[in-house]
Amino acid sequence: MSFAFALPPFRPAWDYWRGLLQPGWSPYGNTARIVRRAPAAADSETLWLRPFRRLGNWQPGQHLTVGFELDGRRFQRSFTLTSLPGETELALTVRKRAGGRFADWLEAAGSGARLSISEPWGGLAFELPEAPQRLLLAAGSGITAAMAQVRAAAARGQMAGLGLAYWVRERAQACFLEELHLLQARFPEFRFRLFLTGDTPVAGHEADGRLDAGTLAALPADPRGAEVLACGPQGFVARVEALLREAAARVATESFTPPVLLEPVSADASIALTLARSGRVLSIPAGTPLLAALEAAGLKPEHGCRAGLCGRCVCAKPEGVHVDLRDGSVHPEASHALKLCVSAARSDLRLDL
Repeated sequence: MSFAFALPPFRPAWDYWRGLLQPGWSPYGNTARIVRRAPAAADSETLWLRPFRRLGNWQPGQHLTVGFELDGRRFQRSFTLTSLPGETELALTVRKRAGGRFADWLEAAGSGARLSISEPWGGLAFELPEAPQRLLLAAGSGITAAMAQVRAAAARGQMAGLGLAYWVRERAQACFLEELHLLQARFPEFRFRLFLTGDTPVAGHEADGRLDAGTLAALPADPRGAEVLACGPQGFVARVEALLREAAARVATESFTPPVLLEPVSADASIALTLARSGRVLSIPAGTPLLAALEAAGLKPEHGCRAGLCGRCVCAKPEGVHVDLRDGSVHPEASHALKLCVSAARSDLRLDL
């Protein structure tokens, strides 16, 4: 005699009872609870999260998308992991923005509060082991991507030839300063410089001025022939590209500033959007990003960065014409990789949703 075990046919009830028996379990993916938090700078704090399920293989500097509910609505935000693979707890250093939705949620959340979390994705990484210098350039919150690489290099004992330049307006806004000074003392070959654009430099590791041709000589490592990773606002990474692309062996950048989306010519027109899986047909504005239009219709497509980077909102488009709002390019061909967050309809569309 054999026995077969199956889930109860009424799945929502099963989900409810399993959630009671296993706090943290969710039918919608992994979750993590906040185990502690601490100030990281005047306007930032670090959260330590313990995931319900161990994350898959990931690399230093990758990002984590977290989901939370505020005032009955569900939101998602993406942050760089500053902890290292293999550590029990996940560290996220986040900036506290007055009136920001995630900041408001955090203010009310205490220890034990749960977030939904994605698998890690994207991220900057060094790829040229033969490069004589490795240079990290960070502005504002971009320090989290740089710090992940610094910690990974320190864990491997490979700090020779590594330099970090970090821009903030005021000294009080700088994160990880104590840790960076300790790493300098432990690894004298590691070079670090803090650039201040609003305060006056007073210490040997400080300099003033924004990144431009005049401050290149003050960088902690020679960018000529170096591998350069840069993260910060869009204007900052654009300056990095303009100044160092020709001199460096490789330049890789990330920006946490959402792209400026262009409006299609037919911004006020309405189009018919057919959702192939359900057969539902929606009438949506042609000039609205598809992700926003679907959310306005009460749907909740999978998404993450809302900037065309993470790929979590990618879907297939069997029919129709869409425009990429980042550069205005028009795409009449069928696509398996349409990004809902940065695409708008130019004609009636059919999506695999």
